[in-house]
Amino acid sequence: MFFLILIWYNGCMKRDTSIIWLAGFIDADGCIRLSKGWKNKKGQYSLVPQITVHNTCFRTMEHIVDILETDFQIFFKKRNSDKHSEMVNINIMGIKRIYPFLVRILPYLVTKKMEGELLKKFMDKRLSGTHNRPYDNEEYKIYFALKHIKKIRNLRDYTSNIEKILNEDIVRTNAKSLEAAETSARLTEEEKKEWARNLVSKYRWGLKSNNADRK
Repeated sequence: MFFLILIWYNGCMKRDTSIIWLAGFIDADGCIRLSKGWKNKKGQYSLVPQITVHNTCFRTMEHIVDILETDFQIFFKKRNSDKHSEMVNINIMGIKRIYPFLVRILPYLVTKKMEGELLKKFMDKRLSGTHNRPYDNEEYKIYFALKHIKKIRNLRDYTSNIEKILNEDIVRTNAKSLEAAETSARLTEEEKKEWARNLVSKYRWGLKSNNADRK
């Protein structure tokens, strides 16, 4: 019985070791984000899930290609100086390609675990909603949260949580601004005028209300 369990355990380890190694590699030399795509006919930007790994070692990148079980792009980038080796980039894009891959590596991520959890949260919302529906405020917040984390290197300073990051002022404000801008872009000219009139009315009402409170 013990012998059978040992064989099963070794089999699991052989299958998972490469994924654990790759998760560590992405922690060090990878990028997990939402990239801004093209605008559609309604004037809305697409938000595209993206995982990228890059390195100058061809042997290492060949090993990653062997591990991956999803479609990807591979391209080469020359460095500014001849002293530096050519950079190899492996790029995975889109929910269908990234979701099953991210689910596999997420338990083993450390440095970029929050980025992975935020990206999964975004994809879960898209997969559970109506096809091609406009992005909502929370999805924009996730987009700006991922940018915010990368900019301030939040994860290297302290361990936070998703709720705290999503509720930071800069994330909430940017998300609200982008949603408002893209909502207006999807409206007809008449709808835009009505939307503007409503904003002005709301603003003036707020001023009157504040002045009344002061009196």
